[in-house]
Amino acid sequence: MLRSHLEVPNGFIYSAVLKACSLVGDTELGRLIHGRIYRYKLEEDVVLMNTLSDMYVKCGSLSLAKKAFGEILNANSTSWNTIIAGYCKAGLMVEAVHLFRRMPEPNIVSWNSIIAGFADSGSPQGLEFLCMMHRKGLRLDEFTLPCALKSCSYLGSLATGQQIQCYVLKSGFESSCFIASALVDMYSNCSVLNEAEKLFNQYMSTERTYDKVSLLNSMISGYVVNEENRAALNLVMQIYFSGLCIDSYAFSSILKICINLLNLRLGLQVHGLVVTSGFELDCVIGSILIDLYSKLGNVKDALALFHRLPEKDSVTWSGLIISCAKMGFNSLAFSLFTDMVKMDHNVDQFVISSILKVCSSLASLGSGRQVHAFCIKIGYESEGVIMTSMIDMYSKCGEIGDSLALFICTSERDIVCWTGIIMGCAQNGRAKDAIRFFYEMIQSGLEPNEVTFLGVLSACRHAGLVEDAWTIFRFMKYKNQLEPQLEHYYCMVDLLAQVGRFKEVEKLIDNMPFEPDKTIWSSMLAACAIHKNIKLVTVIAERLLVTSSRDHSVYVMLSNVYATLGMWDHLSKVREASKKMGIKEAGKSWIKI
Repeated sequence: MLRSHLEVPNGFIYSAVLKACSLVGDTELGRLIHGRIYRYKLEEDVVLMNTLSDMYVKCGSLSLAKKAFGEILNANSTSWNTIIAGYCKAGLMVEAVHLFRRMPEPNIVSWNSIIAGFADSGSPQGLEFLCMMHRKGLRLDEFTLPCALKSCSYLGSLATGQQIQCYVLKSGFESSCFIASALVDMYSNCSVLNEAEKLFNQYMSTERTYDKVSLLNSMISGYVVNEENRAALNLVMQIYFSGLCIDSYAFSSILKICINLLNLRLGLQVHGLVVTSGFELDCVIGSILIDLYSKLGNVKDALALFHRLPEKDSVTWSGLIISCAKMGFNSLAFSLFTDMVKMDHNVDQFVISSILKVCSSLASLGSGRQVHAFCIKIGYESEGVIMTSMIDMYSKCGEIGDSLALFICTSERDIVCWTGIIMGCAQNGRAKDAIRFFYEMIQSGLEPNEVTFLGVLSACRHAGLVEDAWTIFRFMKYKNQLEPQLEHYYCMVDLLAQVGRFKEVEKLIDNMPFEPDKTIWSSMLAACAIHKNIKLVTVIAERLLVTSSRDHSVYVMLSNVYATLGMWDHLSKVREASKKMGIKEAGKSWIKI
């Protein structure tokens, strides 16, 4: 039946079929009709050609849409606006602006498309085009203003948002529900929550027929953004008991509240409501539910929901992979990453960074090299976050030479990158290199942070470089004005104790702003055993038994030290005490002959 209609050179029928192709995404049938348009010489029908171009845009075939647009003999404003809007929706703003500048007479629709495109991408250029549009005397309408306010929300441009609000009032648009919601969003995202609440209450109290669900959603989102979780929940309850429909946007915000609060009971209740409302298999809602269960440690349910989702976008995959990596499910995270790549989803730098950390944790050099090759293939090898993660991965897999080679090739080194190579050198016995990089970093103008100092002090500790460690420790405290933390003191105590400089250790501990913990006393105890310092062993043992009297490992450690030093009386007392504590004796085994 369709074939007989297509034989007829009728532009109206072809337009109807092209619109149907747009709805179902049938590009192949659309291309067939494209060919017939030329066969029957209908390319002069501007309306038909516009419909053809629009079909390609809606089917995501921008190259074919551009080709069809180029074949329009007398392109009108609709022709130009269709192709411009297509590039804007795809986020290809350079191409969209190029077409916009070529358009003979851009109208309000053209300007709105460009402003909306920049607003969606979070670019400040949207506000620049808004100003140009206003200067040209074009009236900003109910589409322009919400897009402009969206840009202000992304950029935190409160002053510009307030100017737009003044324009809204002067132009009589304050009754628009879309603009009302956008204003609430703008103030919330600019952290002026009291103004957002004031506007919300003002609009909700009027008798005009606003889209109240949209306003409520904006206010809930505002509370969530500002971590006012209880206020958000109260508003959700108002929606629920008022009988208003809770849509997918509202459910997204409610689930984010559950994530903020890490509340499993509440999350299960909301999940039940999501299921009864028919939104469980919605791509966005499903992704947030997966994120919720992952962050609550319930990876089994997160995976089950993930496998049930009919459509999984890159955000869904990324969220699950990153959550698994953070929770230490390293093998699962790597398996999911492999599947994501095989299914040709877009993999961003944050996922790759997480997977490189997984390879570090697994000490899987082969997997790390595969990810490195993948980064080169997709052009991510020069990204700062990824370079730092690769340096860390090679260091933790024992390939410090590869780490150094990558570090040398990195042109832009931030504090994280420098700290990564310093830590890597420390972990791989390259103490001199760690110290050298530390001073090079300072010479480059960057200020080391607590982690950097910990890395270089660890390097000194492993190599027994006492004087270097003292210099760096003093530099941290007096020149860099960073107060050393317990970890930094531990490095110094352990290093000094290892080389037998117990007087310095005692002085350092006395001047510490913290109470020495089990780790520090244990370090000193081990060093006393090496240097046969029986007198200090007795003092440290007393301190350990006072601070960690219920810790079984302390008794085992003391027994070993007493046995090493031949302090048999003390050993007997510790063993008696350990028996009272109920510590199990060491296991025994024998060989059957």
